[in-house]
This record gives sequence, C-alpha cells and structure tokens, in this order.
Amino acid sequence: MTAATAPSIEAFAGRQRPGYSLEQPFYTDPAIFERDMQRIVSHQWLFVDHVARLPTPGSYLVYRIAGESIVLVKGRDGQVRAFFNVCRHRGSLICLEDAGSTRTLTCPYHGWVYDLEGRLIHAKNMPADFDAAAWPLHPCQVRVFEGLVFINLGREDDPATMPFDPLADALGRYLRPNRLDKAKIVARKTYPTHGNWKLAVENFRECYHCAPAHPEYTMVNAYVKAGDDNPGSYQAVTRAWADAWAAKGHVVGNLDSTTTDRRQPYGVFRQPIREGWQTLSQDGRAVAPLMGDLKAFDCGETLVIWGPLFYVYLANDHATLFRFTPVSPTITDVVLIWLVREDAVEGRDYNVDRITWMWDVTTIQDTTIIGDNQTGVNSRRYVPGPYATLEMGTRGFVDWYVSRIA
Repeated sequence: MTAATAPSIEAFAGRQRPGYSLEQPFYTDPAIFERDMQRIVSHQWLFVDHVARLPTPGSYLVYRIAGESIVLVKGRDGQVRAFFNVCRHRGSLICLEDAGSTRTLTCPYHGWVYDLEGRLIHAKNMPADFDAAAWPLHPCQVRVFEGLVFINLGREDDPATMPFDPLADALGRYLRPNRLDKAKIVARKTYPTHGNWKLAVENFRECYHCAPAHPEYTMVNAYVKAGDDNPGSYQAVTRAWADAWAAKGHVVGNLDSTTTDRRQPYGVFRQPIREGWQTLSQDGRAVAPLMGDLKAFDCGETLVIWGPLFYVYLANDHATLFRFTPVSPTITDVVLIWLVREDAVEGRDYNVDRITWMWDVTTIQDTTIIGDNQTGVNSRRYVPGPYATLEMGTRGFVDWYVSRIA
C-alpha cells in the first residue's frame, strides 16, 4: 500500500458512501489494482475473442490479463483449449506473438515441445527417469458458447466463481436469435484508454453523459432523451413495441441478476431504437443482412451484460462485442469486434464503415472522456460525488464491486 492509502482496503470499502463514486485510491493505487485482479478479475468468466479467430487446427491466440498470459489454441480434434503460457521447465513464455498458427507449442528457451493438447512430447537431455507425462502445460478453464470464447483463471471448484452453465442458460435465449456462432468478424479495433478499468466500466454502464458527450449516439437512440422529455410516454412506446414483437415470436424483456447470483453480475436490456430506425446506423437503414434466425427487423437493440468486463450489443443485422481489459491502475484496453452473418459479402451486402460508425465514433469520444475523468480523479481536490438517477447501472456496479473487493 502507498502512503496515500495507509488505511486498509477493507477500511476504504467499509466507509464507502452508498450512492457515491469511489474514493481516489480505488482508481489510482497499485495495491488496490492488484486486489482487483485477485478478487474480481481472476474469478470472472472473461471473454477473449470470437471463435472465428481460431479457424484451423494450430491457430492460437495469446490473451494477457491480471498478470497472466494465456494461450488459446485449436486442437486437431477441433476443440479450443487454453493453457497458462508458462513452460513447465523453468517458466519461460512459450508463445511470444499475439496470434498465429503452429504445429506444436515449442518453448523458445530450451526447446521443450508440447502438442496442441498440452502434453509434453519432447524434452532433450533429461535424466533417464524423467517422466514427460508428469509435466503437461497448466490448463486454464475455457468455454466456447455461441461462438464466443471465454476463460476463467480460477480452479473449477472455486466457490468464488459462478459456474458457467447457469450464466450461459440465462443469457443464451437473448443471444441465440442472432446466431453469433454463425457470424464472421468484419472489423476489430483496440482503443487504449488512459483510465482505471472501473472508470471505463462506470462510463459504459450509464447514459447520463450521452446527450452532452455523444451527439451521434444520442441521435440514433431515442431512450437517451426519454428521461428528460417524457419518460412515461417512452415507457408506453417500449411496452407496445415489446408486446407486438413478442406476439411474433421475438425475444423481448429485460433480465437482472442482482437478486440471484452476485459472483458474476449479468443482465439484458431490450428496447426499440427509435421511430423509423431499423438498426444502429447513421440513417437508420439496414447495414447488413438479417443475422441468424431472424426473419424481420423488429427495430430493436439488445444489451447483454456478461460480468463487469464484457458486453454484447445486438442489432438485427450486426453485433458489436465490447471487451474491457485492465492493464495497469490507470490504463485500460477497450476492444470492439463487429460481426455480421457469415455468408454476407463485403461491397455487396455490407459496408464496414457503415457498420462500425456509431460505436467507433462513440468509443473514440469515450476514450477522451475517461482520460479526462482519470486526470480529474488524480487531483488533490477530488472527493466522491453523488450519482444521478440516470446512473443506476453505474451505482449498481460500484455497490457490487465494493461487496466483492472487501
């Protein structure tokens, strides 16, 4: 702990004032950042990437988070496996590139060779009684669901970790109509953000800032100004929209895990975009063919919350994946991935710029907002401020975070 955080982390959490932002050390202190990695991030099901990034046997990705480097690789049997990127000989990293294709996982230090299932298959000049079978790579929990690849750094019997299946069961009915497993990546962008991961997540989970900070997003999404103009009228529109499309077999309604399992918070919000808008585009017109099993544009949008660090935003014709990766106490990488149906043809069925427009311009704006927020939080004059009624999503996240970190 630094001198600035002489009180214990528990003491800071214990004096957290409900309905207010966190105290400064939670956004700046290296010791608290390390506690975040140990008590929060290491127990979450973390989204890594879309399975399309692992197209053939031997394809691999390296994912770095919470001080760990994880290798995800497709085996010859078509299964995706994950291993800690640590050679069992003397601990060297094995895969040094972010992605690639390989026949074996070979340590560049002393040449120990592992197959794609993590078994040690060659270690030269070892003693006669050396048992290679006793030295496989350390496995990491991995699940592939609806084309989305997740890992968990904890052990399978860890009581602090929510089992994967109930999480997938709860959210699957909202994801399944778009058939993300039958989608392809059309764009992938990284937005380095100069702010603590909690500031990035807090920003994403509220739209109190949308009208003043995101004119493009506000123009597309009617709900942004509904709370200012006539919330009762917008709620009536949303109910009528939900009733109409539920009668046609579309999934509607919201979901909140607050009262169920708090180990990994999850939720869903379904709502109409705005009158006359088919999708999340600059002019409201479709930007790609309907995804998956959808037969008609219901002119709605879906936000799926998969824990604090992963979000899915679904339109009828494309999907956007949001991955937040804590890098340091004041650096967060935000990765966006855009998907369309796998048989769509660029130049005929879609234009990448039209698909990425709204979330790209919004996320660029957010990197500035979050950076400015971090700079202000660093000030000696910063004190926690009260949340507005439109920041209930952020307040819920902070309440959950405090309960977990202490």
